[in-house]
Amino acid sequence: MEWVGEPSDENELISRLPENVIHNILMLLPIKDAARTALSSSTWRRHWRSIPQLVFDDGFAPIEPNDKLIPNIYKSLLACDGPVTKFVLAVPGLNPCHEIDHIIVHLSGCGVLQHFTLVLSSKDSHSWYRLPSSLFAALRLNYLKLKRCLFVVPPWFVGFGQLKKLRLMKVNVPSDFFENFLPKCPLLTSMLIASCTGLEKLELDAPRLKLFNFEGELQKLCFKRTPRLSVLRLSVYGGLWNPDLAALLASLRVLERFAVASESLEVLGKAGHVSTRLPSPHCRLKRLHIYLNVITSLGERILVFLISSAPNLHKLVIQCMVRRRNQLADNLATSIGTLLEAALRRGPCLQHLRVFAIEDGLGAPLELELVRIILATAPNLLRIEIKPSSLLCSRKVFEFMKEVMRYKRISKEAQVLYDYSEENHSHLCSCCL
Repeated sequence: MEWVGEPSDENELISRLPENVIHNILMLLPIKDAARTALSSSTWRRHWRSIPQLVFDDGFAPIEPNDKLIPNIYKSLLACDGPVTKFVLAVPGLNPCHEIDHIIVHLSGCGVLQHFTLVLSSKDSHSWYRLPSSLFAALRLNYLKLKRCLFVVPPWFVGFGQLKKLRLMKVNVPSDFFENFLPKCPLLTSMLIASCTGLEKLELDAPRLKLFNFEGELQKLCFKRTPRLSVLRLSVYGGLWNPDLAALLASLRVLERFAVASESLEVLGKAGHVSTRLPSPHCRLKRLHIYLNVITSLGERILVFLISSAPNLHKLVIQCMVRRRNQLADNLATSIGTLLEAALRRGPCLQHLRVFAIEDGLGAPLELELVRIILATAPNLLRIEIKPSSLLCSRKVFEFMKEVMRYKRISKEAQVLYDYSEENHSHLCSCCL
């Protein structure tokens, strides 16, 4: 690049940067640093006032109390000369207040908002911020993330025709949310619903949905029309009167990744008879992640059911969510081993497994039994990854390692890898006492 004349000082030098370079720098800087650039020169001040993305998140450390912060953010928004396409308000500890209405009304009125995030906190678990109806007039939204809000859809709402990603956390939604709101978002591809209240049933009719993550209580679960759903994570609790687990999986024929909490499996399993495997194999399922809480005899049957129903499984992850080893009953190790070995004799299973991982392992017999069977029966296994829980003492970790090294391996390439750091593990734990 050739400079016209000699810059008189450093401010003049950076002011002569190409406009696209200045724009990209401002996009990469935290908003508090981007705002400071306005002091360097009129050129940077002009670019700062036209920045299309305003992000107030963890990187923004306000010194003002809550009642002064929002008015100052609103002033910053009004100072912008150009359209704001992305707005994030996720300052830690930010409480609901009516002044946020002004921000949303202004952003919606511009007609160009594409990305909106509002993450709020509240000491009262039953307190939500009521979203102004003007938000539903932001028809160009393609990303919407809300936390601690009251989601009331106005009757005149025509839909978010460009919305692709939806994230709702601790949001109070109407009971007919899935029936009335989702059909008006035809391009939705990714959705997270976590700890939301007001929902009674989940009947998904989202033909473009590819990823769905749900955590919460439900009375009914049904994937009505989700022909492209390939990634599913479920943590469902409460009494369901839905079809059984086999019917649920049979309706998701393109599912490739499935993560589920063990208590969810038991809730689903109680709705119907748990067979040994699906009537027809689920050939698309490649990754299975089980969050293991308290597991019962029903839960172990469902675990074996899932493994044996996915003949092309490439990766299996067992993540222990319990705090104490005695919460995983030792007698289940023998029974789950018997069930899994019987499933292997009935047909191909674990033939394509490449990776088996245990996360936050407690060295329980159940974990050892799974490792033993997989090492002995998975011919294409490449590695077993074991990450012991930080609650497990060093002695128990080494006992677990020693036992695993004794097991026979059918795959010559199989390796057992440990993600273990001694400084993260005490020398004694409750299971040693």
